[in-house]
Amino acid sequence: MERRTTMPNRRLPAAAAFFAAALTAFAVLLWGLQVTSGAAYYAKSQRSIAQVETVPAARGKLLDRNGTILAQDQVTWSAVLAEDVEDQVVRRLKTLCQEEDVAWEGTGPIAGVAPRLLARVKEEGLAGVSFTPAVQRVGSGTLAPHVLGRVGQMSPEEWEVYQDRGYAMDETVGKDGAEGAFESYLHGTPGQKVLETDKDGRITGETNAVQPQAGRDVTLTLDRDLQAAAETALAGFLDRHPQATGGALVALDVRDGGVLAMVSQPGYDAASFSADYAALSQDEAHPLMNRAVQGLYAPGSTFKLVTAAAALEEGFLTPETQILDTGRYTYYKSPQPQCWLYRQEGKTHGLETVSEAIADSCNIFFYDAGRRVGIDMLGQYARALGLGEKTGIELAGEQAGVVAGPEYTASVGGTWYEGSVLSAAIGQENNRFTPLQLAHMVATLVGGGDRWQVHLLQKVAGEAPREKVRLGKVNLSPGNVAAIKEGMLAVTQSGSLAAAFQSLPVQVGAKTGSAQVDGEETSNAVLVCFAPYEDPEIALAVVVEQGGSGSSLGTVAAQVIQAYVQ
Repeated sequence: MERRTTMPNRRLPAAAAFFAAALTAFAVLLWGLQVTSGAAYYAKSQRSIAQVETVPAARGKLLDRNGTILAQDQVTWSAVLAEDVEDQVVRRLKTLCQEEDVAWEGTGPIAGVAPRLLARVKEEGLAGVSFTPAVQRVGSGTLAPHVLGRVGQMSPEEWEVYQDRGYAMDETVGKDGAEGAFESYLHGTPGQKVLETDKDGRITGETNAVQPQAGRDVTLTLDRDLQAAAETALAGFLDRHPQATGGALVALDVRDGGVLAMVSQPGYDAASFSADYAALSQDEAHPLMNRAVQGLYAPGSTFKLVTAAAALEEGFLTPETQILDTGRYTYYKSPQPQCWLYRQEGKTHGLETVSEAIADSCNIFFYDAGRRVGIDMLGQYARALGLGEKTGIELAGEQAGVVAGPEYTASVGGTWYEGSVLSAAIGQENNRFTPLQLAHMVATLVGGGDRWQVHLLQKVAGEAPREKVRLGKVNLSPGNVAAIKEGMLAVTQSGSLAAAFQSLPVQVGAKTGSAQVDGEETSNAVLVCFAPYEDPEIALAVVVEQGGSGSSLGTVAAQVIQAYVQ
């Protein structure tokens, strides 16, 4: 048998040498990590406890039509000291506060930290001092609180809506007014920052992981100066007439339906809303209600403009038709209502055209015109001119109002009689409209019949200006409109409002009304007007609860028109 000789494997020594070298290198690495650099890595691990904080996003500004800021965010900072902050840090911080004129006694947080102080503290790296931002919405004080609205922490009910839009539960949202209506534009997207702290909670590093994205600025149709003038004018009237319980004023752009001014008084200060809420909510004067869009009032004789338009357009009258004021209207056995002049002085207006009847507010003329037109046609024209219809304004809570007629009377358990059309034709019965609708009616009437959607939004940053939207069109012949406008002009030139309007640089057309309220001794005062007479741009409506005669509001309207044209 042949005998084999086993040769030694030369690869085994090489493999052994490789593994030995690897083990040596690994041992050296462990030695370096655990012994040589162990203390450094341990210290770093103590500094690397990460916390993620939300960085609030700036809310977009609310601007008036001229770019004036109406509401914006204001960021304030508070300095917070760690419990174990060193004494020398406290002393240095106190010195910095003194140098920057920031009040601080050396203990507790520092509220209202100025940017310069914040920058100096960060530059000096004072350990144990951190800063917390707080965002406040700063508005225009008591200016237009019902229109601009307010912001606040969302409620559980609001969270049900906003969580689907990516909001965090603790975010601030617009509660009402323009802040609520344009929330989707104004609201920004919060960011995130990563804070590195040591085991004692002291911040050792900060990284902006996600930058916040600010909301977009929203330009409103409001004119701040005109708004201020309107508020001053209405407040002055209420001060002079203590029996009046409140009022509203609306000014619209005839050409596109934009809101130039909107006032509801009494009002409130949005900045102190939360603190004052208990008292505001129990106030019998209802300061939280926006009377301009939520208050429903009988229009009184201002409704005669609707009756005139319907009678003229439907051919029951022409601008030259004359109707004799007989003092008492006897067409029906009952009712037989009187003209106000006959009731007060035993006199009549004689033969009157529609223009003269508007100037004199002759009841007999409009009783007869309304009877000829009929209640159904009156209702159609009222709605076509914007009464009893929502205007489309973006504000929440707008009331639709009521146009008098058999259907509504039946719905409230009443009985409609054939002669009820007489009182409806002069703005009584169940006619109830908002001040905004009254201004809308005038704007539509003198604007040639185009009923533009009322709106507050003019432009959103980054988008084209909002285009006007036509809600309807009522066919009004120029001759008939001219006859109505002529009567309204006479009211301010030689009628009850002449003294208030004579000094204005433009001519104004107007109509007044007084509406008796059940249980009240003093009537509500109503006035509508437009200017300039030749080429209308602004339509105005003023209503004051228990304000008395509508003619008493002439000074209020004249002050607003003056502010508009100056």
